[in-house]
Amino acid sequence: MNRTAMSCILLDIGAILVFMSPTFLMLLRRTFLPRFITFEKNIHAHKVASYTMVFWAIMHIGIYYRRYVNESKPRLVKGKIVPGTPLRVNLIEKLSGWTGLVLLLSFFLLVTTSIKPIRQRLFEVFYFIHHLFILCTAFLFIHGGNKRAYKYLTGPILLYCTDRLYRNLRTAFAKSPVRAVIQHPSGVFEIQLDKRIIGHRPGQYVRLYCPSVSLLQWHPITISSAPEEELLTLHIRLAGGWTTSLAQRLGCRFESDARRSTIQKVVALAGGLKALTFGRCCYSTVAGDVPPAPLLDIPYHPLRHDPTTVPMYSQAGGSSSYISIDMVAKGGSTAARGSLAMADDDGKLKPTVAVVGSRPDDIGEPPSSAQMESGDVVIKMGAELPVIYIDGPYSGPAEHFFEYEVGILIAAGIGVTPAAAVLRSVYFKWLQGREKLPSKKVYVFWVYRDIGTIEWFKDLLIALEEEGLGSIVEVRTYFTGQLPESHAQELAPAEDRFGKQVMTTSIGTKSYIGRPVFGDVFESIGALHPGTRVGTFLCGPKPMARQVRRKAHKWDAKLRKSSNTTMDFHSEVF
Repeated sequence: MNRTAMSCILLDIGAILVFMSPTFLMLLRRTFLPRFITFEKNIHAHKVASYTMVFWAIMHIGIYYRRYVNESKPRLVKGKIVPGTPLRVNLIEKLSGWTGLVLLLSFFLLVTTSIKPIRQRLFEVFYFIHHLFILCTAFLFIHGGNKRAYKYLTGPILLYCTDRLYRNLRTAFAKSPVRAVIQHPSGVFEIQLDKRIIGHRPGQYVRLYCPSVSLLQWHPITISSAPEEELLTLHIRLAGGWTTSLAQRLGCRFESDARRSTIQKVVALAGGLKALTFGRCCYSTVAGDVPPAPLLDIPYHPLRHDPTTVPMYSQAGGSSSYISIDMVAKGGSTAARGSLAMADDDGKLKPTVAVVGSRPDDIGEPPSSAQMESGDVVIKMGAELPVIYIDGPYSGPAEHFFEYEVGILIAAGIGVTPAAAVLRSVYFKWLQGREKLPSKKVYVFWVYRDIGTIEWFKDLLIALEEEGLGSIVEVRTYFTGQLPESHAQELAPAEDRFGKQVMTTSIGTKSYIGRPVFGDVFESIGALHPGTRVGTFLCGPKPMARQVRRKAHKWDAKLRKSSNTTMDFHSEVF
């Protein structure tokens, strides 16, 4: 029994090392194995292996301690009483004893600091203590002359070390300059960075590291931009100390209750201000300035430009003017780009502060960012913004979306980010030619509870509605929060079976009131696409995932029999 327990402990530790080798797992996901193995559950598998390891460790410790206690008692040998072996000898003086105590203490610290409340509030403690696994692995090779450790652990250790070395080398070259920061309503902010990752797919995620916020914490963030776009976009919800500190470091100023925040503004642009294109000169503070220049011919693109042209007062190198600009979020005409910053003789950029929203008769010295009012926007140079490192991409469930003829995207709150990446990719593939779209139909169901949430991806939702993708993409949003009085009087009955009442949102789209009935959803979509392989992708909380999974499996079994329609379910929970 004791040998069995020791073998199971070693097997579990080897499995833990494999489960925490994400680059290796991502390579496996590109094979046929995802048909049989759910690789996105690697963290869950890591936890299960840890629980079973603890079980077998308790079994192993119990067997040995019982033996040590029995050996410490006097015993009768050939008619003589022989004193027992003191516990001190077995527990401290023997190699197997003191190495076992070290392993026991290490396992105890690993388990206790992994408890969710401790992990969230004291992440640095959790991070440091978790690296005791290195000590544990080393001691397993010498614990009691354990030769089986070489058999079980050599391969996983080499795999993990190779995977981690590769990730560390990749991260060393993954410094991503911040190009724009946008504060959204309901406690969400958006970061646009230079794309320093190669070959990412919609639905994947990266790990983000900001040393000025925390020297240890790397956080997984789903990519919300499409691979076809020039910049890498991340939408981050305030959900703890690290995200709050990062938002403040980037210049975002949320209310004490971030969920009630209704402000949407561009907080910062950086990196030489290449994301600016100049529009028409509206006003000048310098007498004898040239007449207003004609508006530049900048091609408008709903997903590449912020359609709002705003007045901006700037001061750079001694000259100031009140101009209007069209802010380019993700590219646009290179010839139309300009720079607000002035250059010294050596070519270095001088810091520039620009205030958006001031009236001409209010113009004075541009205030510092600390003195600005909430409605203003500061454009900062890159040196003022923190250094951010990106590691990835890593696999996510939604990256398999285009393997299906029909796809269903279900999201709750910030879980819409993988769906947004997929929809952006659909949009760009459609622009290149409808024949390039591998999916025939896309259904989106987004559940949110804060009225301002709909503003997060307003450009995307408006573009999908106005650019003629209605035959390919159907987006349905569901509001589950407290309805404002201004909207309560505007409710109208729904025109289909996907909801009972609808309201008009702040961006002009329709949103259902209440939660979707997923049984009706799967039944309706299955009837519309007989004999089709349908992929369902969910990103949301665990209770919602359990409910939708049950419904998906139920209708998968029914539709297979009635119309030969298969319904595969993939989920990502938070």
